[in-house]
Amino acid sequence: MSQPIAIISDIHGNAHALRAVLADMAVQGVGERLCLGDIVGYGASPAECIELVRQHRFTCIQGNHDAMVGMNSSMDGLNVPTRLSIEWTQKVLTQEQRGWLAALPMSHATPAYQAVHASLHQPGEWPYVLTPSDAALHFPHQTHAVCFIGHTHRPAFWVAGEDQRRDITSLEDIRLDRHQLVNVGAVGQPRDKDERACYAIYRPQKGDVWWRRVTYDIEGAQQGIMAAGLPPQFAGRLALGK
Repeated sequence: MSQPIAIISDIHGNAHALRAVLADMAVQGVGERLCLGDIVGYGASPAECIELVRQHRFTCIQGNHDAMVGMNSSMDGLNVPTRLSIEWTQKVLTQEQRGWLAALPMSHATPAYQAVHASLHQPGEWPYVLTPSDAALHFPHQTHAVCFIGHTHRPAFWVAGEDQRRDITSLEDIRLDRHQLVNVGAVGQPRDKDERACYAIYRPQKGDVWWRRVTYDIEGAQQGIMAAGLPPQFAGRLALGK
């Protein structure tokens, strides 16, 4: 029988949150570990976060912040604070770490699921899936019963053919006859007004998904951001979950 799969996304350089999530995973009996990208950006510990996901043998795909840091991809349209965080992160990572980010694949698939950072609809354009119409653009590209995403920092799921988003704490029936799109939430910068780190556990044998919320040392993460000279708004929002 296959073990549960732990799925994380949007760590954003927050090693305090990542370490707490890893400790929670250790008692959940997970086997496979998957990271949906945005390991870096915003937070003060990008190198530590990269090394932790590698040390714990996560399968990783690329997020938009990973691409900007690792590949010098376009930062057009970014606000000034976000641009500053990307430029700072580029400076503090080694060339090897940036090369590793640049080489991450855009998507991942196994017999049990698909995964992408943003959407299978134009994944390199990083579209947000926030509405049923956003999800409707994704579903024609989904070939498995379930696909996991991050990017919005908000746990939720959509069912193909249904004109609504569902914001709940568990999905207890992965229906094989209808595709389902699951956002696993954010480890390092939640934006659903819950400040706790968020990740998901998928049990293929039982066909269910459970979101986990984990408390962590928010003050420590905030102090790191301020000490690094990063924009203070990235520290303040951590305590607000937004």
